[in-house]
Formats: sequence, C-alpha cells, structure tokens
Amino acid sequence: MLVDREGMGDVILKAPFLRALRRAFPDHAVWWIATHQTAMADELRPLFASDVAEVITHAALDGAPLPLLKRLRALGAFDLVFDSRTKMSTVALARLGLRHRGFYCCLPGQILCDGETRLARPRPGHIAQRMLAMLACAIGRTPDAPARLEASAESRDEAFGLLPDGPTYVGIAPGSRQPDKNWPIARFHAVARGLVARGLTPVFLLGPKETQVAADLGDTPGCVVLVAESQNPRPGQALDRLIARGQRLSALLANDNGVGHLLGAAGVPVVSLFGPTDPRRWAPVAPANVILEARSFDGDRDIAAIPADAALQAVMTILGRGEARAGAAQVPPAMKS
Repeated sequence: MLVDREGMGDVILKAPFLRALRRAFPDHAVWWIATHQTAMADELRPLFASDVAEVITHAALDGAPLPLLKRLRALGAFDLVFDSRTKMSTVALARLGLRHRGFYCCLPGQILCDGETRLARPRPGHIAQRMLAMLACAIGRTPDAPARLEASAESRDEAFGLLPDGPTYVGIAPGSRQPDKNWPIARFHAVARGLVARGLTPVFLLGPKETQVAADLGDTPGCVVLVAESQNPRPGQALDRLIARGQRLSALLANDNGVGHLLGAAGVPVVSLFGPTDPRRWAPVAPANVILEARSFDGDRDIAAIPADAALQAVMTILGRGEARAGAAQVPPAMKS
C-alpha cells in the first residue's frame, strides 16, 4: 500500500479498504509505505497491528525519476501494489519501478490499473469509496463491507464506569491540529447548554493538550468532561479507551478531526462541522452523518460562520428529535458499519 502523507483521519478513512483487503487476501502480508509520515506508524499502529505487517515511513517515493526508480526497486517484489496517491507522474513511476504482479491506483478512470476497471468508474469523490473502488478492480467485485472498530473489554468496562446507563450522552470533540478547522469553543459551550436544557448529557472528549478547554468549562452543570491521559501504560490504550467511550454516546458533534473519523468508524452517528475542507471527500465513515458547511451559511471557508443553533438542531435531528434546517446536509456514509 503506497500513501503520501497521513494524519489519523486520513488513515481511518482508509480503514474500510484495509479491512476489506484483508478479507479478500487473508494470506497476504500488508506493507504500508508512506512517501512522508503516516499515523499508521505511531498512534494508530496498535489499532491495526493485526492487519498491517510492516510500516515504512519517509520512503521518498517522489522526486527525480532515475533516483526514484532505484529506490522503488530496492523495496523488493510484491504480489499486488495499491497506490492511493493522485499525482500521475509519481504513480506512473511506481508502476514502472516496483516489481509486482498487479498494480491498482486511484487515478481518474483507473488509468494505469490492472483488473476490472469498469467496476470503478467514475472515480468516487470520497476517499473511502475511492479506495474501495481501487480494491474492486483487483478482486472483480464489490468488496465486502467491514465491521466497525471495537474496543477491548477492559476499556468498555472503564467507559461504563465513566458513562453509566441512564442519561443520553452526546459527545463533543472541539479540537483538531489545523486551527482553521476549529469551530469557536464558545459555540460548543452554547450547544452543550442547549443539550442540557433538553435533558441530554454533553460529554466533552478532550486531548491531553486541551487542558485550557477543560479549565474554561469548569464545573459546567450537566456536562461530563473526559480528558485523555498524556501517558498510557500500553501502546494504543488511549485510542482503545476513546473508542469505548465513544460507543457509550448516542451521537457526536465534531470538527473535521481525528476523533470524528475514529468514532464514526466505531459506529457512532456524527454531526460534522466543515470549513476549509470538503465533506464530499473527507466526511467520516459513520452509520449516519449530518454535515454543516460554512459555505451553506455564506461563510465561504470560514467555519465560524456556522451558528450554534444550527449545530444544536443538527444534533437533535441525528438523534431523531428534530427536523433538519437550512444548511444541514445528510451525507450517506462511505461504508455501512
């Protein structure tokens, strides 16, 4: 598997492909090779340890043709190569330089693909669907839908202790690593107050670096604040716990961030807030999505244009307690869990 540069959300969007690939070729070892860095090598490695045998980062799968061809040859021989990148020249050189028995990629019209390319036209816009279309070329049929991500029994017990039966929990994930993707924190507070007023329990899911958000919330009546530990006793435990906590939720409100992608893949309905990024390509793979885009509120790419009442109504809609309003778009999940 050839990739370019990946954060957590990018890898999670490829998870349906990876799990379907393992079902189609259970006896093959999967190598995940990144031109630059990939979250598959660090924070997500424990989650996919049984699916990916080898991860190579900073493989420099671009650049001048002759040195690149030499680097590609040095990687060895593969039965099948799947290339998720979209730059024609680097994909063409990968096909030429790698030793393989089958090559599949995401270029428009499945140019340079072997196999049943008619099954993958036109190229889907969404990343998860695009990846599955690539796999369809290799196996000659629609790939099997993968199961949702699951947490360990230990983490499920811990999550039940934090979020016991009784209340209806709505998750709020206000962070991301890209500042212009972050909805103003005051809007999340306003939605939380609106949820409490409607008899629901907001659950803020915060990372270890979001201590200021937790401090600003203080003892907000009716809210639960869960901050991930900065250090965990075993690899992957932080994400395992996050999945378990997420599966106690009836819905999640999130920016276009890793938490939204991870919990969507774990079967949680997601209300997603989009500013500079395109949901037609990057919406979470979830059993249900309601998308709020800044441009629907005359905000172009400025996520702050999305009003708090629209987000609150979207949450109520996904819970089956309200009606969709202007600016809310139902986006079908890329894959059913």
